[in-house]
Amino acid sequence: MRGPAGAALTMRILLSGIACAPDAGSEPGITWNWAENLAADHDVWVITHEYFRPAIERYLAEHPLPRLRFTYTGRLGWWDMLRLPSQRGIRLHYVAWQRHVLRIARELDAEHDFDLIHHVSWSTIGAPPRLGELGKPFIWGPLGGGQTTPWPLLREFGWQAPLEVVRSLRIALLPYLPSVRRAARQARLVMAVNNETAAVLRRAGVQRPRLFVDVGVPPRVLDAPLAERPTQGPFTVFFAGQIELRKGIGLLLEVARKLRGQDIRFVVVGDGPNAAAVRRRAEELGLPIRFLGKRPWREVQDLYRSAHVFLFTSIRDSFGTTTLEALAGGAPVICIDHQGAGAHLPNDATVKVPVGPREQVAESMARAVLDLAADRPRLAAMSRAGRLWVLETEAWDRRTERMERIYEQVLAPVAGPPAPRRVESRGSAPQYGDRAGEAAGG
Repeated sequence: MRGPAGAALTMRILLSGIACAPDAGSEPGITWNWAENLAADHDVWVITHEYFRPAIERYLAEHPLPRLRFTYTGRLGWWDMLRLPSQRGIRLHYVAWQRHVLRIARELDAEHDFDLIHHVSWSTIGAPPRLGELGKPFIWGPLGGGQTTPWPLLREFGWQAPLEVVRSLRIALLPYLPSVRRAARQARLVMAVNNETAAVLRRAGVQRPRLFVDVGVPPRVLDAPLAERPTQGPFTVFFAGQIELRKGIGLLLEVARKLRGQDIRFVVVGDGPNAAAVRRRAEELGLPIRFLGKRPWREVQDLYRSAHVFLFTSIRDSFGTTTLEALAGGAPVICIDHQGAGAHLPNDATVKVPVGPREQVAESMARAVLDLAADRPRLAAMSRAGRLWVLETEAWDRRTERMERIYEQVLAPVAGPPAPRRVESRGSAPQYGDRAGEAAGG
């Protein structure tokens, strides 16, 4: 951030994110990329879970970031069942974690006097933070979680459909929960990933929620040249993500069934609760799907660069990190025209099909695959357009520049721009994780 005369201005920023890891997607990648990029020009502190400490410290040993510091939280009590990477007990842990983070943040603020506090993960409206109680300028989001399953696609959940109906009813009640209304009232700015979440926030009392994508692409992913897709041989359709019902995995199988017999192959990366059942069903139907299981993040980036198109079948999703990574790798996206993907992805790099029943959506997606397989010049143009859009708008360095301007706007009405600060000398390296493993009752 620069002052009127070009002099550097430094802010002291506290980030809250229960998951944080370099070279990762989803929630860990969200927290890490905000932290890493903001720490280029500002003093940044991060509160996160100690599970991620080894990966963070390995990375920092090779890529020192002297203005970035971490405080780690561990087990919160005898009752705490969370043992990452297992997700068992994570919701109960997270509720208690919010109270624990408030106490740590209060101690850190007393020592460092933060200019601004930003809660970035979990980025869901259903788990409001308590950091606004500190009385400092507080930003919440970008948030998702306000989206619900479209009724025509409810059958995709099978026997779990009643649970999905209950979730939709719970989302309808969220704006009236005291914890949500309190966080909305205390935040200087609340950002939403999609229009559905913005609507929930408005009902909770947020006057002007700002639309902002919650994920981005590290600039180093964009360093590799755009790969030319083969024009001969099988046309590759790629899917990456959790293999679970809300990701529309049944819809993917239906698209593959409609394209059976064509020179088209499907590659699926990911794991999840429905993985075994999906593999069995694909074998029963004789579908040309290659299941690779879970793969390292860097390997997945290579797969994006080799695929012709990326099929994003999510029927309930805030946005989807995979869509950005696919466009960055040069794979145009085929998706349903709703929620975050419908609101943000550029039309010249995406085929958006209307919401409807499975048969209608699958037919539209299959037709889109065939059309692009038959029109390689159009495919190449979409590939270039998608990569350019990511480079100019959603690469993490560009996103950070926009966030810095938002920080300025948030601070200006109250106290004007933050005063210039001299960065204190802290020796050869900062001390990371001075509260590692601290328990709530400790």
